[in-house]
Amino acid sequence: MKSIKLLLIAFTGFILLSCEEDFNPYGDYFERYAFTCILKNDQNYQAATLFRSYRPDGYDPSTYTEDPSVIGADIRVWYNDSVFVFRDTSVARVDTSRYKTPFRYYYNDKFRVASRKTIELEVLLPNGKRLRSNSVTPGQINYNDQSDVIIPAGGKSIVQIIWNTLDNGTFFAPRMAIRYKQNINGEIVEKTKDVPYKYVNQGGSQVPVYPPPSASATIVYELSAITKTLEEISAGDPNKQNYSILQKIIFSVTAFDLPTSRYVSSTGGTIDDLTVSVDVADYTNIEGGFGLFGSYSKRDYTRLRFMENYIESFGYNFIVEN
Repeated sequence: MKSIKLLLIAFTGFILLSCEEDFNPYGDYFERYAFTCILKNDQNYQAATLFRSYRPDGYDPSTYTEDPSVIGADIRVWYNDSVFVFRDTSVARVDTSRYKTPFRYYYNDKFRVASRKTIELEVLLPNGKRLRSNSVTPGQINYNDQSDVIIPAGGKSIVQIIWNTLDNGTFFAPRMAIRYKQNINGEIVEKTKDVPYKYVNQGGSQVPVYPPPSASATIVYELSAITKTLEEISAGDPNKQNYSILQKIIFSVTAFDLPTSRYVSSTGGTIDDLTVSVDVADYTNIEGGFGLFGSYSKRDYTRLRFMENYIESFGYNFIVEN
C-alpha cells in the first residue's frame, strides 16, 4: 500500500514540521525531542527516528542546515516478555538541498508484533533525559464471508470487501493492486499497479481516488475504476499481448493501534463520531517529548480473483493460479 510504505516518512515529516513551527524567535528556546516508531506485524524490520528541536537565525527554519537527528541514544522496546534494543544506522539522503549528511535512523530486525499485545518504549538520550510511551497492538483482521471473491461479481457494478471492527476508534487502510507481467523487448518484467476505488472528474480529466484510512470496516470499489486501471496498464501500446494479468488480486487491510489511528484521523482521515480531535502540531503520545509510538496489523484477503473472460476482453493474456 502506498500510504503504508510512506507512513514512516510522513510521520517523520510531521515531526520535523512540528520542530520548526514550535520555534518562536522572540521567546525562550527549550530543546525538545521528537521520536517516531510504528511497529509492524508483517515484517521483522522495525525502524525509528529521533530528532531534536533547533533554533535557526531569523524566521526562516530552512536556513538551518545542521542535521537535527540525534545519534547515540539507547532505544528499547519491551514486547512479549522480551526487550529489543534498536541500533542506529544511516542511508543516503534522497533530497540534499538542505541537509547534506546521510539520513540517520534506528532499527531492530529481530521481531514483529502480534495482535493485542502491550508494547512499551524507553529512550535514554545522550544527555540523560528519557522518553517513554506505551500502547496495545491492534486486534486481528478477519474478512466477512459476504465479501466478493470474483471480479466482475455476477453483473454487479461494484466490488465490496468487508472485515470485522476492532476497538472503538480504530482506523483501517485498505489496498488493492493488480499483478501483471509485461514483455519488454523479450524480457518478462513483473509489476503491480494500485487500484483506486473510484475516479472523479477534475478539470476535464479523470483523477484516481485511493481509499483513505478511515474507521469504516468495509470498502467499495467501482468496477469502472478497476476497468480503467486495467486499461491504463497498456495505455499507448497497441500490442496488448505484451501483457499478462495474474488471476489473483492483491488486497490487504492495515489496522492501526489507537494512538496511530488518532494521528491518522487528525491528518485527513474520515471525520465521523469515532474521530479524535487533536491539534496535529501538538499531538503526541511520547512522555518527556513529542512524536508517536504505535503499531499496525496487516492481513491479506486471498480469495479475490479476476474472471478470465473479463481480462481477455482487454486483449491481455490471463495467468491461472492455484
